[in-house]
Amino acid sequence: MRRAFIIQLVSLVFVTINCFAQDKSVNPDINKSFKKPVVSTFVERFEREGREVYDHREEIIEACQLKPGMVVADIGAGTGLFTRMIASRVTDRGQVIAVDIAKEFVDHIEQSCKEEGLKNVKGVVCGPDSTKLPDNSVDLAFICDAYHHFEFPYKTMRSVYRSLKPDGQLVLVDFDRVEGKSSDWILNHLRAGKATFVAEIEIAGFEVTEEREFLETSYWIRFTKSDRKTGSNHTTDSVDDIRRLLADGTAKLIDVREEDEWAAGHLAAADLVPLSMLRGLPLDELNTKLTDELPKDKIIYCHCRSGGRVLAATPILKQLGYDIRPLAFGYSALVAEGFKKAE
Repeated sequence: MRRAFIIQLVSLVFVTINCFAQDKSVNPDINKSFKKPVVSTFVERFEREGREVYDHREEIIEACQLKPGMVVADIGAGTGLFTRMIASRVTDRGQVIAVDIAKEFVDHIEQSCKEEGLKNVKGVVCGPDSTKLPDNSVDLAFICDAYHHFEFPYKTMRSVYRSLKPDGQLVLVDFDRVEGKSSDWILNHLRAGKATFVAEIEIAGFEVTEEREFLETSYWIRFTKSDRKTGSNHTTDSVDDIRRLLADGTAKLIDVREEDEWAAGHLAAADLVPLSMLRGLPLDELNTKLTDELPKDKIIYCHCRSGGRVLAATPILKQLGYDIRPLAFGYSALVAEGFKKAE
């Protein structure tokens, strides 16, 4: 009877909160020109001398340290400049997946590669919030002059994260937006600079491992996957990170205490997901129960009374595919940090 009551309560809380949840693009018009692109126009724009990444294309690819047999995803592949270069370096033993939001670009890449005799290229038309790449399938994700076009950075980068093999890497090349230094076009076109983009990528589960300085108006950075955990296995995300990501809809907060503790006082931003329920239901039943109520495309921060039970809840939710991040901060500590109590 108690378990049934808790499940009903959890369903009520989820329904109440999710009715008001809404994700927003960070830059709704950034991809307007790619809805029906004239490919020849963009070939002239992207593959020309004077464009920095074109002029330094050999250095950019050389720095990636590609090897025969690698699977590389060229994300935001555009007209396929780098797709074709990568394809020759990974050889027929490897594969390049050309990912772009515009079907016209993907079709052009596949056709141009076929004409050049490159048989190891596959095209994927992605969505605005996902690369649509298979999990655990990619050795290197390459994103050149495309990250600033991501409308849903966390969701897109989590799809990149999932696609990478355990030792997979990410290479990012993008414009360096610096007030008072960058061109007016860069200042107007990019919503933020390097520090913001790197922080967003890190939040999605990465860490910087290398940066090379051979570009003048852009930057080249290598990332690897990171579990973002302390020695005690709690998240390294700061209270400010948590507050900001909850506010912009990138994250949700769950409380794994029991119903009587919840009833005695809980956070307005939290959903109740009792540890007893997580432990008490078979994984397939639990997955069905939570799928429509707890989104898998958001960070899920998890708190309890003092940071202990979240460590028991984390592996269960991780098995179900959640980006679950246990907090060392308990209920009282979060209240002390300014998180609002429910009325």
